[in-house]
Amino acid sequence: MVDADGGTPAIRDGLVAQLRRPGLVVLAGGPGVGRTTALRSVAEAFRGPVFTGGGLATLRHLPGMALARAVRARLPERDVPLAAEAVRARVGDGLLVVDDVHHADPLSLAVLPLLADVSRVLVAIRTPGGLPAETEAALRAAAGQWTVLSGLDPGAARALVRQVAPALDERAVEMILSRAGGNPLAIRVLAARMAGGSLSLGGRGPSSVDHRGEAGPAEGEAPSAGPNVGEDSASGALDRAVAAAVADLPRPARTALAALGLLGRPASPALLGPGVPELAEAGWVTVDGELVVPQPRYLAEVAAAVLPATERTGLHRRLADLLSGLESARHSAAGGDAVAAYRTALGAVRGAATVGDRAAALLLAVDAAVTAGAVPPEIDGGRPRSLVSLRLEAAEAALAAGDTTGCRRVLPDSPDGSSVGDRVRGVVLRAEALLQVGDAAEALAAVGAVSADGAPDVLRAEHTRVLLLAALSADPSGAAARAVTVPAELAEFPAVRVGLAALAARDRRDGWIEGLTAAASGALADGRPVDAWWSGWLLTEHLLADGRIAEANSVAGQYRAACAGQLAYSWETRFAASELWCGALLGADLDTVVRGAVDLLDRTLPAQARSYALAAASLALADTGALAPARTRLDRDPAGHAAATGRGPGPEVVRWVDREVSWLDGQPDRALDALPTSSSLAGGLGAVTTHWARHDLTPTQSDLPGGTEFVSHRLLPVRATLSAWAGVEDGTVVEDTPPATAFEAAAALWQGSALREQIRCLLAAGLSTPDADRAVPPLLAAEKYAEHAGLTVLLGRVHRALRRFSVRRATIDRTRTSTLTAREREVLALVAAGEPTRRIAGQLGISRETVETHVRAGMRKLGARTRTEAATLVLAGAE
Repeated sequence: MVDADGGTPAIRDGLVAQLRRPGLVVLAGGPGVGRTTALRSVAEAFRGPVFTGGGLATLRHLPGMALARAVRARLPERDVPLAAEAVRARVGDGLLVVDDVHHADPLSLAVLPLLADVSRVLVAIRTPGGLPAETEAALRAAAGQWTVLSGLDPGAARALVRQVAPALDERAVEMILSRAGGNPLAIRVLAARMAGGSLSLGGRGPSSVDHRGEAGPAEGEAPSAGPNVGEDSASGALDRAVAAAVADLPRPARTALAALGLLGRPASPALLGPGVPELAEAGWVTVDGELVVPQPRYLAEVAAAVLPATERTGLHRRLADLLSGLESARHSAAGGDAVAAYRTALGAVRGAATVGDRAAALLLAVDAAVTAGAVPPEIDGGRPRSLVSLRLEAAEAALAAGDTTGCRRVLPDSPDGSSVGDRVRGVVLRAEALLQVGDAAEALAAVGAVSADGAPDVLRAEHTRVLLLAALSADPSGAAARAVTVPAELAEFPAVRVGLAALAARDRRDGWIEGLTAAASGALADGRPVDAWWSGWLLTEHLLADGRIAEANSVAGQYRAACAGQLAYSWETRFAASELWCGALLGADLDTVVRGAVDLLDRTLPAQARSYALAAASLALADTGALAPARTRLDRDPAGHAAATGRGPGPEVVRWVDREVSWLDGQPDRALDALPTSSSLAGGLGAVTTHWARHDLTPTQSDLPGGTEFVSHRLLPVRATLSAWAGVEDGTVVEDTPPATAFEAAAALWQGSALREQIRCLLAAGLSTPDADRAVPPLLAAEKYAEHAGLTVLLGRVHRALRRFSVRRATIDRTRTSTLTAREREVLALVAAGEPTRRIAGQLGISRETVETHVRAGMRKLGARTRTEAATLVLAGAE
């Protein structure tokens, strides 16, 4: 139930039943929770005359005004019982509704308890309301029911966000729901601000990919969109209501609530002070063990924002004194004490346990030094470091965590007078940032334009490493990298060893895997994690390009865990996405692949990670029969658009998946393309898909690209598959081997690397011969593999091929879906649309555990091995 002022679920049945006889019913709740909407809903359901009034803060001095507005008559000002009788006589058997009782005049407040035994009375009061203790006690004693409204349930809250701002992405929706906590007016305000661009997705988020989606103001920072107390809008109305409610709180409670808003997180009662019990009693916070949680968080943020500037600054400084480390430094900075912020941040740098923590502390130290106008002296009076060197150190730390934005923000502009070493280091870091975002050509131009001559050897080594990596990425043939001259005296530097190992890996020299592994170990020992991440990433991509999927999966998993442990989020997502891509090819648990990839795609990702996650999600969805969601993702995701023109392994796999989904969807004309020249696995798979597209189209089409020529490839499984196709298409026998046998041999080569390609080769073996004795065995093997892995579309093709030889399989029993409950069918329909569990739970207003229970029940009833198969059966049964 939603209106312009917000909304709340009104449990009308119980309230209306209570009002069938005389009595006082109180609806209480915080600002924006929907008290007025609930009053209106119950009043509309009442059968009889309704008399509506309410308190007004500006007219509180007029005796009886709150009730006089309802009965439209002046009340005796000096006789409370007589005033009560006057109201009762006019209301009769009707319903008296009084809103904003917390603003009511003293006479109206005195009359209300006297009406409880003789009239039906429904009132709303804001908590905290600032009423005198004896007045509130009298109302509570007289009330037959005192209901505290807690806001919208998750499903209704999500629906309200979508109603206000339907174009917001899932991450923005989750942030709004997290901050609003079910408060309908807060949801409406935050959604409108987000849609209008006045609210940002701030926040740091934790180290794990699974939780990185939470966003909001960082600890110690002001909310990204403060109150608009002067606005004549829903936003201004809420902020004014919160400001008024905060003003009614006792000072200790007001301070504790504002502190929660400034912290941006739950806190201990000891940190917040003596006002916590009053906040809990008023319903503004909940106490969960040793943590106090604001309900909702947005109201605490507004409470902090409406503090006078001097009070807010003082509270920041008090929190800085009570806290430690980076959080203390943030509050010192927000409190205007840049020197303390700088010194505390440097202390956090020295105590940082992870790469991510070190980067955050150094970036804050730079900001504090800039605010202070100069780098403050050390606490012991030591000579301060230069601002340029501090900026360079912070930029390097940011790149180790994958924070290219932070790096670019603090990098100095290399002004005149900088030392040779500082200029070279700045260029190296700028080029490294370009490399990490995938702009290798710009990185090569930047680092190549500045000579490292005259710089210390360690900087010359870093310059050489970036030059090699940029040249390798920018020049597909690797000629530019081979032209880089590495001085002998630099060859043993860990940074140079990374570049040389990358060059050896590009040329696939003997021992290239060991070389990259050793380079990573050396980089970590030398305190250069970014070089270790590069070594691991290059190793993963080269193994993928070579079709060594199981090895790539293992390497990606190891580096993902290492990056997560160091809070190197950007690098972590790269390895997580490539690990999911490996799972899609290996035929692992495709439900897990879909859930993991879709979850990643809801977040901010580097381009390389986004490409692999999109390819994994789309291929797994399509293979399991969810073809429409797969196509939708490819068409709408930025990585899908970039793949049309982009270079590199990431875009290449997306381009192939785009064509493969078209082929799986029965659109072979969209899967046709000139046979690619790429020697990578993705290029080879593209060539295989082209052959399948030709096979599915009518042979009379003369404009099919590529003809029947034999296409070679450096990877043995791809070469064997293409060779078998060449024998089928030109009607010849390849090397005296019948096509069916050639496909079976190719299938054996795919075993352990790409299960779906193994199945396709077995399927092709069955389709390439009319001899049942030769065709049926590989088809039965393909059926077994496809059924076990849940590859629904390929399984359907295998069944069609078996029918050519009179081998029948049971078709989908569309009546099986009739055994599902409505909720099970609803949940599985959302699964078929590619929605992850957490989003389904939010849309339906149920817990994640309940979603999984419905999925398991549906799988059991339908006889499905995976959730996606069950969802596909539901879709098929609905057709």
